[in-house]
Amino acid sequence: MRNSSFWFTCTHVVLFSATLLCLQPKSTASALGNDTDQLSSLRFKEAVENNPFNVLASWNSSTHFCKWHGVTCSLKHQRVTALNLQGYALRGLITPEIGNLTFLRYVNLQSNNFYSEIPHEIVSLPWFWQ
Repeated sequence: MRNSSFWFTCTHVVLFSATLLCLQPKSTASALGNDTDQLSSLRFKEAVENNPFNVLASWNSSTHFCKWHGVTCSLKHQRVTALNLQGYALRGLITPEIGNLTFLRYVNLQSNNFYSEIPHEIVSLPWFWQ
């Protein structure tokens, strides 16, 4: 009788745990993607040496990255889909971390002074050659 009681308890613990996992409001993958987008974008900002119009002032950890100047996010996943920083006289490097923005479909960095080559991580994104 003890053995069946043990298995009954184990079964309920497993079912309860599985139910809790299903009820989580935000998936871990989505949260990790959001963290990746924020950290990758902040790394890009760190490589900007000159920001004369202070357009990257909103790019900080206290403001959600989807509200940053020049950033557009998808409504469903809250992931970065576009970077439009045209014409702000930014100077610096284009960091490889931009390639971590896997939902990114549009980048406009015209009329700035980025002096690095386009990183391989960006060139390998599927939309780059379209």
